[in-house]
Amino acid sequence: MRCDAVIIGGGVAGCALAARLATAGLAVTVLEREPVYRDQVRGEALVPWGFLEAVELGIADAITGTCGASVITRMVPYDESLDIARARRAAIDLSAAVPDAPGVIGVGHPELREALATAATKAGATVVRGIGRCVIETGDAPSVGYQSAGTEHRLDCRLVVGADGKTSATRTAAAIPFTITTPRVMLSGMLVDDHGAWDRSETTIAVSGRNQYIVIPRADGRIRLYVGRRTTDPERITGPDRTSRFLDAYRTPALPCGDALADADPIGPCATFPLTDAWTDTPVTPGVALIGDAAGWSNPVGAQGLSIALRDARVLAEALLDNRTWTPETLRGYTEERTVRMARLRFATALTDLLSAFGVPDRAATRARMFQLVAERPETTAALAGIHSGPWTPSAAAFTPDILTTLALT
Repeated sequence: MRCDAVIIGGGVAGCALAARLATAGLAVTVLEREPVYRDQVRGEALVPWGFLEAVELGIADAITGTCGASVITRMVPYDESLDIARARRAAIDLSAAVPDAPGVIGVGHPELREALATAATKAGATVVRGIGRCVIETGDAPSVGYQSAGTEHRLDCRLVVGADGKTSATRTAAAIPFTITTPRVMLSGMLVDDHGAWDRSETTIAVSGRNQYIVIPRADGRIRLYVGRRTTDPERITGPDRTSRFLDAYRTPALPCGDALADADPIGPCATFPLTDAWTDTPVTPGVALIGDAAGWSNPVGAQGLSIALRDARVLAEALLDNRTWTPETLRGYTEERTVRMARLRFATALTDLLSAFGVPDRAATRARMFQLVAERPETTAALAGIHSGPWTPSAAAFTPDILTTLALT
């Protein structure tokens, strides 16, 4: 059998790309390992610039119509150094970040994958789930062999697209070099039912003591909670009692309804992963292109994952549709755009991490010095706007490396 593109991985990036290419009339097959999408404790916030990518891809309605999707309009900087009323007065209006974007969309990762797989199928793509062993041939005549329902299949194609996540087999098959940073924080996450205790219009990245908190609510009574701890912390949230220890971490006066969150009902697995950045300078090689986490990711503290996946899908789709031949040279625009975009996001999330001073001795004094400098030189934090409005919106000067050095040495 033959098609234009075989997409390995039926997640957000893969199905978004499949929907766009199939809508344009290309023959696309998506190969997905999971027969039923499961909770992988990741990617549940679509920031405003990512919503505009969904609009351009023609899948915005599929996303907002996903079961449990909600609109979050305020980022509140809850912190151990602020009382709750003061933190709320300092809230960022997410609905004003980007024209025509309602705010941050809170959406379940498995539910979103299901919605986008359905959208890709409706557009004319073939989505095959539950595949077994997959063998990828790269080069000028790429192909994919795979098992499905006990039968061997082979697809010849013009391009294999690796959308198969952080441990991408496609990336390995193409021998694409890859860089992953050393983590400073381990993040644990779990889906819970908080019985409506948390304000559904609010999200936060907060710090109290040894814990960093990220809260992403949804409209269906569910809420995704995260707890970050330094890699040097002797008490990681692992082991058979990790669920109870995870919830107990939410008993803090720094958050509204902290006790209610600690008493929430677990409805998903509790999993821990490192906060890292990763990238490649060559997401396109002969016969292969990488998108989403397969091509590298931004530190999850910035909640950029879903938006990165959708922009990857849109920019690569445009490059494919604009060129009759698909080579690293004709797709160079995708490579160059992604390289700059991811470098800027690495800077923005590093700046976010630096300003939080999470885990830094004498944190209050350190933050006071940094924020005094920011008050005197507001341009030092201009890059932060790119987290919600898009990393291309601040000027290049906002990403000058000396900014991080200057703040770190205050």
